[in-house]
Amino acid sequence: MSTIEAALLVRSPAKGRAKRRLATDIGTAHAAALYRRFVPDMLAAFEEASVEPVICHHPPGDGGAVRRWLGPGRRLLAQRGRDHPMRLRHAFEDLFADGAERVLVFASDVPDLPARLISRAGRALEGTDAVLGPCADGGYYAIGFRRERFVPGAFRGIDWSGERTFDQTAGIVRGAGRRLGILPRWHDVDTADDLVALVRRNRATAFRGSLTMRYLRHHPEVLGSRTGDAWDD
Repeated sequence: MSTIEAALLVRSPAKGRAKRRLATDIGTAHAAALYRRFVPDMLAAFEEASVEPVICHHPPGDGGAVRRWLGPGRRLLAQRGRDHPMRLRHAFEDLFADGAERVLVFASDVPDLPARLISRAGRALEGTDAVLGPCADGGYYAIGFRRERFVPGAFRGIDWSGERTFDQTAGIVRGAGRRLGILPRWHDVDTADDLVALVRRNRATAFRGSLTMRYLRHHPEVLGSRTGDAWDD
């Protein structure tokens, strides 16, 4: 992609720093171990889509740890800002300032995001001002803007990590007079129930052999009795 830049928002893989809500269900060690697998699984989908995302990492000083985790060839960009919405806004601003005409930013807790949706997001942004990829829980897994149609207000006054995150963001973008493309709905992973759903929908997909699924299969204590017959074909 020469004019469309994709970015993946990534947190440090250190225990206790990523997936804190999930950690309340399964413990910080398992949550950290799974997150260390979520991101490489997503990067495999980006590779399948022939997209090399910029890794926007937080905290800013953890670039070395991120390189050791994801490999030395990755393009890194330190996130900046005191909270998630500010860091998300600055990711757009920094990538636009670096010359990108269109920018797509993806969340990093969507381990089975298909390559086809990554490709579709890029195509959609070529024909509209902005795009959003809704999650089943009311959030979104991707957001994109054309540089000259960027809406910084899309990151203010939002009920983050709630049922209204997507709807509020879409309302602000449309209210600013932007044409908004909506991508197909997909699933992020915030809770143990989300992990069970991940297992169930991937019993017969290629994602069954992913790092994430192998970890869950090899550590049945993560979900315990929650899985029921989730692994059955």
